[in-house]
Amino acid sequence: MTLTRRSVLRGLSATLWGAVVSGRVAAQTASTPIFWVQLHALGGWDQMLFCDPKLGPRSSQNGGFHSVSQLATASGVPYVDAYSAAQPTVRPVGPFFTEFASRLTVLNGVDVGSNNHDVGVRYCMSGAVLEGFPIFAAQVAGVLGRGKVMPLVDVSGYDEGGGLTAPVRLDYRGVPTINALKNVAAPSQGVYVNNQSTVTASRLMAPGVHTKVRALALQRAERLGHALKLPGWEKGLERWREALRVSPDLARLQVPAIGTSALENTKALGTMGLQAFKAGLATSMTISAAGPNLDSHGIADADHLVELATVFEVARHLLRTADTEQVPLVLVMTSDFGRTPVREGAGSGHWPVASMLLAQSQAALALGRIPAGRVIGGTTGEPAGPNTLATVLRARKLHPTTHAFSDTGIAVTPTHVFHALRAAAGIDTAAELRAFPLTVETPFRLG
Repeated sequence: MTLTRRSVLRGLSATLWGAVVSGRVAAQTASTPIFWVQLHALGGWDQMLFCDPKLGPRSSQNGGFHSVSQLATASGVPYVDAYSAAQPTVRPVGPFFTEFASRLTVLNGVDVGSNNHDVGVRYCMSGAVLEGFPIFAAQVAGVLGRGKVMPLVDVSGYDEGGGLTAPVRLDYRGVPTINALKNVAAPSQGVYVNNQSTVTASRLMAPGVHTKVRALALQRAERLGHALKLPGWEKGLERWREALRVSPDLARLQVPAIGTSALENTKALGTMGLQAFKAGLATSMTISAAGPNLDSHGIADADHLVELATVFEVARHLLRTADTEQVPLVLVMTSDFGRTPVREGAGSGHWPVASMLLAQSQAALALGRIPAGRVIGGTTGEPAGPNTLATVLRARKLHPTTHAFSDTGIAVTPTHVFHALRAAAGIDTAAELRAFPLTVETPFRLG
C-alpha cells in the first residue's frame, strides 16, 4: 500500500479519535512493559532448514541440509547449520541461533490445519482463521495501547486490527509527514499534495504561541467539564483532554534516514518502532520480511536460504537494538506454514505443519514471562535420518503443561500458542477481547 500525507494523517487521526470515543486514553500499566513484535516470514518457510531438521528429503546439490555434520546445538536448542553447497561459507541460519538460542523458545509441530496462504497468515498471526480477527500485536495494542498515539506500529505485512486499534503504517513516503506534525517553528510554503495543503495550524504558529493555544484549549475543556453533569459528556470531555495532552508526543519520534536496500529500510523502520515504544507512543509492532522465493515452488533450497537470511537478519537487528536501548522486547516469529518434505522439482510445496519462534531481548528475559533456551513440541522423523517421506514431518501430540510427547495429549495449534501468549502479556481476561475469544479445550502453557 502506497501512503500519502493524507493517509498517514488519517491513520494518526483515526487512532487518536478512537482513543477519545472509546475511553482508552490511559497510561499502559507498569506491570506490562513489554514491546510485543510480530515478525512474519511471508510465503511459508521451510523449518527443516533451521529449527526442525530432517535429513533425507533435501538431498541434492541444490539443497541446504547435506549431512549430519551440519546438525548443531546452542544453549540446548538443536538446529541445522544450513548452507548452499555452492556457497559453503555463507551460513544464514547459524549466526542467529548461536547468538540468541539462550533467549529462544522454539515451537515445533504447530498444526496450522491449512496449506492456504490467506488462512495460514491469519491463523499464524492471530490464533484464529476468521477474517477480521485481529493479529496478536493488535490484541495487545487494543488492551494495553490506551492513550498511545500509535499503539500498533505497522512496518509492513498483514496488519488486521479487527476494530480494536488502528494500525499506523510506516514507510518512506508517509513517514516524513510526521516531521511536519513535529515542526511548529517553520511554516510550510503551502504546497498541495493530493489536493490537500501541507500547511497545518501548528506549523503556522511559533512554539510559544502554539503552547498558549493548547493551554487555552485544555482550560476550555476543564470549564466545560465542570459545567456539564451528564456522565457521557463528562467522560467524552476527559478523553478529549487526554488526547490533547498526548498528541505532542510525536515530537519525540525520530525518523531514520532512507537506506540503500529494502532490508536496510526494513531494519531502520523497525528501529523507529522501537523508538516509538521507548518514547511512550507505541505498544506493539508488526513487520514482515523475505521475498517471493520463500514460497519455494520450483525454487532451490539455496535460494530459499537467501530469503531466510533476510528474516533472521531483521530478527537479529531488532533484538540487538532492543538490547542497546534496554527495551523489553518479545519477538514472535511466524510464517504462513511449513514446506513439504518431498521436492516439487527444485523446490517444495505448502505443508500445514509449521514452527514458531519466540525470541526475547535481555530486558524481557529478565522479566521471566516466557521460558527460553528450549524446544516445545516436535514432528515425526529423526534429524539425522533416515526418514521416509510417507511418515516424516507429522505433528506429534504432547502434554499441554509438561510438554512430554503423548499419544493422549494435544496437537498444538496457533490458537494454543496465542492463548498462552495472551496470558504472558497479561491480556487474557481483558474485556476488550471478549468479542475475540481464543477457545481451547485444554489450555497450553509455555512454561
